[in-house]
Parts: sequence; C-alpha cells; structure tokens
Amino acid sequence: MANHLFSSLPQLSPKGCFQLPERLTSCPNWDTSFFSACELAQCFAKIGKAFTAVQLSPGPLAGRFSMVHLGNLSVLMISTNQVLLLNGERGHHCIGFSLEVTGNTTDQRVQCQTFHPHALYGFNQNLQECHFQLSAGSISIITVTTSDFFNAFLTRTGYPHLIEPLLTSNCLNLDQATHRRLANQLGEVLRHPPTSQRACRQRTQELLTSFLDCLQSPTGELEPFDLTSRQQLVQEFVRWGISNAKTSLTLDEICQQLYTSRRTLILGTKENFHCGPMELLRTIRLQQVHALLRSPAERDREGLSQVSEVAAFCGFRSRGHFAKAYQEHFAESPRTTLLRSA
Repeated sequence: MANHLFSSLPQLSPKGCFQLPERLTSCPNWDTSFFSACELAQCFAKIGKAFTAVQLSPGPLAGRFSMVHLGNLSVLMISTNQVLLLNGERGHHCIGFSLEVTGNTTDQRVQCQTFHPHALYGFNQNLQECHFQLSAGSISIITVTTSDFFNAFLTRTGYPHLIEPLLTSNCLNLDQATHRRLANQLGEVLRHPPTSQRACRQRTQELLTSFLDCLQSPTGELEPFDLTSRQQLVQEFVRWGISNAKTSLTLDEICQQLYTSRRTLILGTKENFHCGPMELLRTIRLQQVHALLRSPAERDREGLSQVSEVAAFCGFRSRGHFAKAYQEHFAESPRTTLLRSA
C-alpha cells in the first residue's frame, strides 16, 4: 500500500527548498519540504496553529508538509525521516482524523498512546491539546475540520447518535482494506486538489461520507479514550519542559514541581521517548538553540549574536558539552547552522 500511495502524493517543491506562501488566501493549497523542526512549526503557524516541534532522533532532518484546503475541511500531509514531536493547543472545537500510511508506527504516539497501524486518531471532541509523535520514515495524513461542522453533517444525514462516541474515544480501529481505501482517497485529494468551489464541496462531501462509513463499519472498533496517570504526567512534563527548558533544576526539584516521584517520571519518559527526563529536557533545549541559530530575526529580538550567547540563553553552561551534543543531534556544528542563516 505504501509504495502505491507514494506515487499519489504531491512532489517536493522546486529545488527541495522551504517555502511558505505569503498569503493563504491567494494560495490555499501548498506543498513544501522542511529541514528543521522549527520550519515544520512555521508551517503550522501559517495555518493558525501555535505548535512547538521537537526533533527527537539524531541526524539531518528532511520532511515534507502539504496542505489542501477545501473550505470547511483541510487535508494535511507530513512526511519525516526523523522522530518528531508536535505539542500545543489544537484550537477550540477543532478535530482531526489522522492516519499513518507507511506502517512505520514504532514511535508514533497520540496523547502518549501507541498508534495502531490501521486506525484513525484525533477526533475526540473534548481534547484541546495536540500531543502528536511522528515516527521516522512515516507519512501522516490529517484531515482537519470543526466539531460543529462534522456534528452538523452527522445530524443532517441521520446519524446524530454517533456524536456521543466521539466524546469518549480518540481511536477507531479499521480493517486493512478500509484503511487502504481511505488512505488512497486522501492521497488523491493531495495529488489532485480541486480547483473550483463546486469541486471542493464535492470532495468535502465524499470525505465526510467516508469517515461516516468508517464509523459505521461492522469491522470498525472505537477504543475508549482513557489516559493513565503516567501518560498525563508525561504530557505535563513536556509542556513544563518547553516552557522552562532554560531553568536549571535537578530532577528532584522538577519532580517536586510536578508533584511526582523520580521513578514515575523516569518510567514515563522512557516508555514514550526511550530516554530519561533530563535527556529529553536537553533535547528540547537543543531544539530551542537550533531555532534561534536559524533565525536572525529571533536572535535580534533577544539581543543575541554569538553561538555561545545563544547556548547560554537556552540554559547550556558548558560550551564543550553543548557543542558535542549539538553536533551529535543535528549532524553539524552550531556555527555551521549560524553561518547558514546569515
């Protein structure tokens, strides 16, 4: 299925460069490659989502972001060769239907829960936060709309009783054939975006009907959405880490702030990220350094110019340890990143 779907997805933008449209009103459908987590975050910022993106696995990052806007519904695609974490507020009444099409779901997580290969995720209407982890080598397709719009569709078509299950579940397991058909349908939208309002409305209706069919499928299975206390803790720790990565605290002091034990926090981060909490914090710090080194405007805003100043600003005390960690994670020196941004 994956190889067939690859051919139905949009090609990389010219020269494989990172490109953002100036105005989405004049370019509602767009496609760009990205080479850093901060560039992926900029893609989401362009569509009104203030997400923090963190590269979790080491090595050069190469990915692609595509969007087709149909009016009341948008289809997004993210491909990545590294493990990425997206975290932030997904917006009031915003829901999504997310699936992964390659089968590379080893590190795929939604709200710290394991991502099943043939499943739809993200439609729980009570969720306000996005906590989405992407596997290396994955291709994720996310259909985004509002709960009001989708609920109105369910009511209009005579299925209002399906609204209640969307408040208590966030995962719909599908059989492989249904998952393949839906993935191919979404891939066709990405490859051949409709060019008229009438065609957009038709595509929207087709996708809504497909999601309804999935919800009604006799082989479909809605899983109850119930986060464990440890999964909730990990999400809280990630939020804390993004906001306080520059704060120099010991693990015991962090645990005191989160009202948890060392053992619980260590087990939680190892389950989700294959590393301990302090290593995860260091990765978040490195990502913040990376973003600043790539952005002259952000450095000017903070009054920073040298690599050492940026590193210290982000909480690194040892130049030698910082430079080594940065080189290992991004496969280039911090000075190389800085010079490329000039």
